[in-house]
Amino acid sequence: MAHISLIMTGLTGNLHASLELASRLKNEGHKITYFAIRDVKSITEQYDYNYVQLPEIVHSITIEDLGCPKQSSWLKRFLFHKKNKATIYKKAQELLKLNQFKTIIKSGKPDIVIVDRELHEIIFTVQALKIPFIISTTWFSNKMSSQLPPLRTSIIPNVGFNGKPPIILIHWYIIKLKVIARIMLNQALFKDYRRKALLKYAKKNKFPLHNIIASNLPDLFAYKDLTTLSMTMQEMDFKHVPYKKMHYYGPMVFEERNKSSYTEDKNHLLKLFSEKKSNNKKLILCSVSTLVSGDTNFLKNLIKAVAKESNWILIITLGDKIDKTKFTSVPENVHLFNWVPQLEILKHADVNINHGGINSINECIHFKVPMLVYSGKKFDQNGCAARVHYYGLGISGDKDIDGSKEIKEKLKKIFSDGAFEKNMTTYHEIYLKYREKRISDIFPLN
Repeated sequence: MAHISLIMTGLTGNLHASLELASRLKNEGHKITYFAIRDVKSITEQYDYNYVQLPEIVHSITIEDLGCPKQSSWLKRFLFHKKNKATIYKKAQELLKLNQFKTIIKSGKPDIVIVDRELHEIIFTVQALKIPFIISTTWFSNKMSSQLPPLRTSIIPNVGFNGKPPIILIHWYIIKLKVIARIMLNQALFKDYRRKALLKYAKKNKFPLHNIIASNLPDLFAYKDLTTLSMTMQEMDFKHVPYKKMHYYGPMVFEERNKSSYTEDKNHLLKLFSEKKSNNKKLILCSVSTLVSGDTNFLKNLIKAVAKESNWILIITLGDKIDKTKFTSVPENVHLFNWVPQLEILKHADVNINHGGINSINECIHFKVPMLVYSGKKFDQNGCAARVHYYGLGISGDKDIDGSKEIKEKLKKIFSDGAFEKNMTTYHEIYLKYREKRISDIFPLN
């Protein structure tokens, strides 16, 4: 049995996936201590994990943060940088709380650390402590390759002009140039001290710098040839040669969540489930709660698309960014909620409309629910939507282009074409095989 420190961001999707990971590791006989940047103590302790709160990550350090007077001219900032060059990065490392992270993690006495790939301060600190570690990720591969488009794009290999291998490489080079340009601009404006301070800290602690890649997804750095646990299915990624130390363990869907706190709308939802079953209706769950208020036009088009379809039931979860009052004259077959227990509804749903978030996609695979994906166009959402479309697990659309007519046509195609359910069943079976894999097999323990 190993004592594992599981170190995560605490963001909702990341939290749910990591709780399933923790559950599997616990079932393999390991002791788990959960660390997080966001305060998720009350949630993790429901499942009997020891919890340790970490300080917030400092995402940006400017020269003003290091003591230069605010609103100084460029020349004064330049002179301040030159004058304090010997100590300025040490000060930046103090602001990054690296010693605090070191003390807290060391006190946990872990045998091994599993850390989210976005937590660069933690990754370098664990290396400094000489504790074996594994990087975890819920994202598909973002390795530069002529066969693998950048994850930020909706490009599908060998489909259309942009899918040609040389053009895919051009897209990669454009992204790389943007990253380099941003680094140079921030340095010229004395804004980029976090990046340089972390690299100096990594070098001091003999981190293999050749494994660090300048990146904008994730922010700052990506890593190659370090032991990485991917919570995706390799079969759902575009075909390419992944890094040698990339290990695929499939989607982590924590079905135990929210069971104790269903919702005050429980009776309303139960009535909808009964209506679906009794009248053989199609239940559509639209879970796009991370869309912003500017996306209300898309939701209005969706409502219009289903308004006259008496055999369809539409449940929309709005989250806390979109006001219900913006929707007037809502049809009887449309039901708006601020929050719903998504997993419970997916058990009954015939299709899920989502924004391309990997956690929603994984949950659909878990419950074999075909998807209509309207990418939120942030982070990895375009790439996720492209993979769903390519492998026939659903259809992708454009929230800024599709009107009610196009949305209705796509929904009808999913309902009428049995290939989507068949493909989803195939990938569900692959997913179940991943659940049988023993995670401990990749532990770098002596």
